[in-house]
Amino acid sequence: MALVPGTKLGPYEVVGPLGAGGMGEVYRARDTRLVRDVALKILPESLALDHERLRRFEQESRAVAAFNHPNILAIHDVGQHNGSPFLVSELLAGESMRAVLDRGALPQRKVIDYGVQIAQGLAIAHAKGIVHRDLKPENLFLTKEGRVKILDFGLAKVVQKDCGTDADSDGVTVTSAQTAAGMVMGTASYMAPEQVRGESIDARTDIFALGAVLYEMLAGHRAFRRDTSAETMTAVLKDDPPELTELQHPVSPALDRIVRRCLEKSPEQRFQSAKDLAFAMETLSGTSHTSAAQPSVAAARRQPVTIVVAALCGIAALGGAYFAGMRSGRSKEGIFKRLTFQRGYIRGARFVPEGQSVIYSAAWEGHPYEVFSSRIGDHHARSLDLKNAMVMGLSAAGDIALLTNLRRNPESNWMQSGTLARVSESGGAAREILEDVWDADVSRDGKQFAVVRSVSGPQQLEYPIGKVLFKTNGYISHPRISPDGKLVAFLEHPVYGDDRGYLDVVDNNASAKRLTGEAQGEEGVAWSPDGREIFYAEASAKLAQDRAVVAVDLSGTSRTVINVPGYSDVWDIAPDGRVLVSNDSISSTQMVASPASGLERDVSALGWGTYGALSADAKTIVFCEVGSYAPFDYLVFFRRLDGSAAAEIGEGAVIGVTPDGKYAVAFLPSQPTKLRILPTGAGEARTLDVAPVHVERSLISWMPGAREFVFLGHEGEALPRGYRVSLEGGPARPLTNLPGAHLWNRVSPDGKFVLETWAVANGPQQNVIVELASAKARPAPLLQGDQPVEWDQDGMHAFVVQKGEAEATIYRVDMASGKREIWKQIRPADPAGILSIRGFFITPAGHAYTYSATRALSSLYVYSQ
Repeated sequence: MALVPGTKLGPYEVVGPLGAGGMGEVYRARDTRLVRDVALKILPESLALDHERLRRFEQESRAVAAFNHPNILAIHDVGQHNGSPFLVSELLAGESMRAVLDRGALPQRKVIDYGVQIAQGLAIAHAKGIVHRDLKPENLFLTKEGRVKILDFGLAKVVQKDCGTDADSDGVTVTSAQTAAGMVMGTASYMAPEQVRGESIDARTDIFALGAVLYEMLAGHRAFRRDTSAETMTAVLKDDPPELTELQHPVSPALDRIVRRCLEKSPEQRFQSAKDLAFAMETLSGTSHTSAAQPSVAAARRQPVTIVVAALCGIAALGGAYFAGMRSGRSKEGIFKRLTFQRGYIRGARFVPEGQSVIYSAAWEGHPYEVFSSRIGDHHARSLDLKNAMVMGLSAAGDIALLTNLRRNPESNWMQSGTLARVSESGGAAREILEDVWDADVSRDGKQFAVVRSVSGPQQLEYPIGKVLFKTNGYISHPRISPDGKLVAFLEHPVYGDDRGYLDVVDNNASAKRLTGEAQGEEGVAWSPDGREIFYAEASAKLAQDRAVVAVDLSGTSRTVINVPGYSDVWDIAPDGRVLVSNDSISSTQMVASPASGLERDVSALGWGTYGALSADAKTIVFCEVGSYAPFDYLVFFRRLDGSAAAEIGEGAVIGVTPDGKYAVAFLPSQPTKLRILPTGAGEARTLDVAPVHVERSLISWMPGAREFVFLGHEGEALPRGYRVSLEGGPARPLTNLPGAHLWNRVSPDGKFVLETWAVANGPQQNVIVELASAKARPAPLLQGDQPVEWDQDGMHAFVVQKGEAEATIYRVDMASGKREIWKQIRPADPAGILSIRGFFITPAGHAYTYSATRALSSLYVYSQ
């Protein structure tokens, strides 16, 4: 059923044809509700009554609509038109991978990049029990931004939990008479042996197909191509493809081994999960290594082949036992014994040496953190009279490592700093050891400390104090010293203030190793008593819940320990194997008051609204959703403040909006040198590449005329600073060349000055005003603890915020005299569990404001099996 331009299918108006295939015709259409272009796929009228084809079409819709991942085609809607079903998806700009490969082989670096993306997309599908079954270059699309999208899950099959005897009846559909001869050849070239034989399939079938695609990318020809489909399938069953290392441009032995492992005839000999494959290729590319300044880590970057060989040897040692290990590692039914019953947030908990009591710190009912002792089985807790303090560790002798005099990070829910101290578990006065510590642990013998500090900008891990083992421009959390004192496990977060990241381990020689792929969120670290495994809590696509407890050995092999609804944190493990965990209910609200004198309201879309920015006329807002329902790079939403519903406009973490509200600016955490310009209405999204600058998560500031904006970033190991870039693209240029770490900046309305927050070594943060023409800086007339928000449009005043535990006061300050007046006081009606009030944005005229508030309510448990 051909559709002519102007045809309307509900809210979708056909613009023109895009193409046709065996599963239907595809059109470019206009979504009149959200004012955006989409792709509309409709089943041909002649086949609308074919129940099998209809079943496959509906299956494609259900399968793909369940995903939300940057490497899988996004499905927006399904419906029917004159009895024919249709599917609405995102409209892609680029070309198919088949068109790319028809031009010849690809460079090895591109193959690795594309392979990682495809494997990550498959991992999402496999985690939900869906196997693609027809992965080939025709079903892969390369966007103009270099992102690979997996298409056409029309042959996907929801794998049953028990499919050992379930022969895949559709496994040979590609050889049916309805399939064109050329398609038979193409599909047969990528079929796994078990698929050719009509046997049961699983995720490893897709891994074989991906191996065939990777081979073709590298070699420029197919791995299993013969004159007929029968001969091609025979080759799949019996032959090995020619060696990749014998090509004119040889492939590295490590990459060759990865491809060969994908193409093993026996599923048991392949990679056992797409996540493992993605991780192996990621390691080969060097992207899994940190930007630590230590020589040993730098050497590791220069020798990726050695690292990958080691990773592959570890996988090979597991062999066919992998699935058995995964089955035994699934969450078992266990006993949870609840220890706490108040409302608030728990941060830091340990078993005492005798194992029948716990020490923990909590912020109950909106009060500052306090340290408590509780006996397991007793519903009452005893305060140790340690106020504004957080538990960091516990020695075998019972000495508690604490952070006292806590200062919360204003732009992160998960970060705080204070003074490292130690105190006996029986109570008493704390003895101070070291100031300005972000996180810490104490060795089992109580003699040494591992600490995280920020001496001159980047955070660094020291063990013992003074010996630097690791550095990052992101941040480091949860350092835990191994039972034998030889290693430190920790969480590495590449994006400052964002809890996504990796589980790492480092030795006394500063040799660091990432044990995991990047998790969407991670908290809590604990060593097993024998030191063979590290437990941590991660949120990732492979897990059904928000954050589960996973055990990882030193080779990187993982197993799931606890997977229950909510956000789990792991704090300690007793000698008998009992696990001390907390379970959190976490949400974030994007609050807006427009006008500023009006009532605040929550405009969040998915329960995790944050980092909002208002248009200058205070009529629209863009904000970010970062919770478990958002994809890896988060989601950007646009909302008119007239009561309209929020509309999803793309992926990324919001850092600003054009003053006219027409474009949102976002950065991609997985591609930190990329900025996304997303239209809030009609128009195409664009990507700005600001390499070698890595974008920091901080709201941007506009130069006069709104054609350029200033963002926070850093290059390599350099300290963060402000950079200016055109909205149309081009190189990013430093705003100033002044020394120090620049943590925040706002350009004055006339473009002559910038109000900046600096970090200086061994001192408090400073707020300064810099004259851009002369680069002369002078102290801003602000008080200690003032956090600037925005210039007033008069150019003579600025809005600043002072934060308490669960409240904030916004002042309007004269930038010449320092005279201030209270502009607004923010006090949540229910302070329990408020982790942060942050991300303040005020329109230059002060007509409206927005901020986000994050709340977490915790309960502490002892888990045993």
